[in-house]
Formats: sequence, C-alpha cells, structure tokens
Amino acid sequence: MFPDNPSLIQEGPQPKSQAASPWSKPPTPLVLIHDGGGTVFSYYCLGELDRPVHGISNPNYDSGEPFPGGIQEMAKLYIKYIKNVVPRGNLMIGGWSLGGLLSLEVAWQLAQEEENNTGINLLGIVMVDSVCPLSWKNGDAQRGILSVVRTGAAWGPNTKEETKRKVTKCFSESGRMVGEWEMPKWETENGREIKPPPVILLRAKDMVPVPGGEEGVVSRVDVCRGDRHLGWDAYRKGLITKVVDIPGHHFNIFSDMDNLDVATEEIRRACKELEGWHVRRFFSWGKEEGR
Repeated sequence: MFPDNPSLIQEGPQPKSQAASPWSKPPTPLVLIHDGGGTVFSYYCLGELDRPVHGISNPNYDSGEPFPGGIQEMAKLYIKYIKNVVPRGNLMIGGWSLGGLLSLEVAWQLAQEEENNTGINLLGIVMVDSVCPLSWKNGDAQRGILSVVRTGAAWGPNTKEETKRKVTKCFSESGRMVGEWEMPKWETENGREIKPPPVILLRAKDMVPVPGGEEGVVSRVDVCRGDRHLGWDAYRKGLITKVVDIPGHHFNIFSDMDNLDVATEEIRRACKELEGWHVRRFFSWGKEEGR
C-alpha cells in the first residue's frame, strides 16, 4: 500500500512564473476514494486531470480489520484525511464503484459541518460507475433477470496471492457495510432540507461477462445497467445532475487502455464542469443579493 493517506496522485499544473490575474484561481483539488478492493492503484493509471489529485486508500487494507460503524465511520475518518490536504476552500470528491458511495456519505457529513461554517466548500461529486445499492433490493429493477451473480475484476498474471487475499477481504467487508448502510436523508434533525452537491455519473456502457454467458444471468453491478442513472432515482430523484456514457464494463474501465483514455478525458471534463457550475451559481447569488 501507499505510505501516505491520502496519497498525492497528481500534483497538477505548476504555477506560472508571471504574476497571475487577480481573477484567476488555482484548479480545485480532487480527492478520489478507493473502490471495493481498498486500493487507489487504478487512479494512478489515469492521465493528467489538470489539478491536484489525492487518493484515499482503505487504511485497514493490510490488517483486514472491519469498520464497526460501517460506511458512516469510514466517511468520518476520510473527512479527517481530506482536511489534511484541503483544510479550507473548494474541493471535489469522487471515486469508482464503492468510492462513489463513500463520496456521497462524505458529502452528507460535510454538508452538516458546513452548517457550522467549517470552511470546506464541496463543488460536487464525480461517480465512476457507482450503482445505487437500493437496486439490489428493488424487485422492479431485477424484472426479467433470472439470476444475479457476484463478479470481480480478473487477476493479472503477476498478482501476488497476498494481494488477492487482502483485496478479496476488502470486497467482502465492503459488501457487508453497503448492505447495512443507512443512506443520507439530506435533511436536518428539525426537518429542514439540505441540498446535495451536483453529481456527475460516468456510466459504463457494457455488461460484465458472466461465466457461461447464460441469458438472463447478470453481474450484480449490472442489475440497473439499462437505467441511465444506475438506480439512483429510487434513492433521490434529481441527485444525478449529468450522466456520461463511457466505453467498457464495470471492471475494465481502468484496465483497458482505450477505456482508460476516455475515462481520463471524461473525469477531467466533469471536474471542469463542476467548477463552471460553481462559478455561475456564485455570480447568480451575487446578482440576487445586489437587487
């Protein structure tokens, strides 16, 4: 595993020597949270995203120890990690698969902190093929499906047995935590609604191949593959601000070079869009206050 958590994946563009415009701002940092396997290796495969990029790995990857408090406990810890690299100012978060779910919980906890003006301004979330966990319990979503099977990424020829064991343990523990996760309700204790940040969802277009290729048998991550929002409307309509289709299936987004190039471009574009939306909201608020 990487010694630092978060680890610095990309430094971003170096500041120019000439004096910067008073209107120019450095690119917003992006923090990517690990997938179900617990590592951030896939994010190191990405091309340049034109901003500082940090990765949060599962700190219990080596020990295999569970998080008794589940997703909520992980998110609370990860916010501490985030504040070590972005203590104040604008921030974007995201991740592949489980990383997108954890980002949603982090966003919820940060939103509650924002009520007390703690200083971090979350511009949005970039989910990479993160499927809403409610889809696994939704009978309508599984209509026409004969069987749902668990699938995983194929191991490379040089993958160590120790790595397989640790990743498999993380996947198992992730499944338990997601199954027990009480998803954010986006309202305060007194019933006041808190609006979630914008979410851009990168959605893999293909289905994961299943053993035997039997018709009607799908991978668990493909239960909602035909739904452009990957089941998220069952949780909260309007949560997904934009969907971008990307090539490949859930498990080869980062391992196939052509898919990886597209994923890099779309993550880069999503970050710039989130920044642009923030600027437009900022100026619209200013106009309203100036009336």
